[in-house]
Amino acid sequence: MEAKAFEVKPLRLPAEEPQLRQPVVDGLFRRGEVVNWIGAPKTGKTWLAYTLLAKVILGQPWAEFRTRPGRVLLIDNELHPETGQARLWRVFRQAGIAPEASEAGMAVAWCRGRRGSLEDLEATIRAAGRGAFSMVVIDALYRFIPRGTQENDNSDMTQVYNHLDAIADAGDCAILCVHHASKGSQASKGTMDVGAGAGAIGRAVDGHVVFLEHEERDCLVMQARTRSFQSPYPRVVQVDWSTARVWVRDDLKAEPKLPEPPKTKKAAPKDRL
Repeated sequence: MEAKAFEVKPLRLPAEEPQLRQPVVDGLFRRGEVVNWIGAPKTGKTWLAYTLLAKVILGQPWAEFRTRPGRVLLIDNELHPETGQARLWRVFRQAGIAPEASEAGMAVAWCRGRRGSLEDLEATIRAAGRGAFSMVVIDALYRFIPRGTQENDNSDMTQVYNHLDAIADAGDCAILCVHHASKGSQASKGTMDVGAGAGAIGRAVDGHVVFLEHEERDCLVMQARTRSFQSPYPRVVQVDWSTARVWVRDDLKAEPKLPEPPKTKKAAPKDRL
């Protein structure tokens, strides 16, 4: 590939402080940004993403974060359509979103069984038009990783996120990547180290949101690192899984559940003479 020089211009700063891109969720991410949404398998990260989608459609707070109303797109390559629709039905019913409002506020592509590519995603966003969606959720990221790309390779994953950046910019939308944590307890890890794969997965994004198990049942510790906002304080969110309602528990310390200590085997009794 032939090298091409960057376009370099003199820096001309405006008289007033420049305005940043429009937030989608104040304190977490904006239009044009790429965000990781990470939790261990079966911690409910997809459910939590669905509840966030609903609040963005309504422009209502989620876990005490203000949202801006906008149209959203879900690209789901993990669930069968019937399963996904049943979950969304429960979430939207709890949020008070009528069927006609859901149709106006959200679009979805059920892609399980089809190996969709980042090129397919880009074509979809460009066809919809710039600004058609304020937020796009990819669930799950690992199924969009191209063949031959190694999740643990920094160079490979940097290219994946470069492509996601280009898509987010083309669509003027936030892209939220639902991703899984590595195996084992995440309690002793720093926020940026939670997530399976190469370190570039955390470094390449504008927001890195993780959910860790809490000692209290149905509670999760939410931690985040953000680029265009001051990183929010850790908080405990509780989820009523029967209604998909999420709220903050200020009475609980935001400390992840520690792993169970390994069980020691009792020494066999010595034979007596």
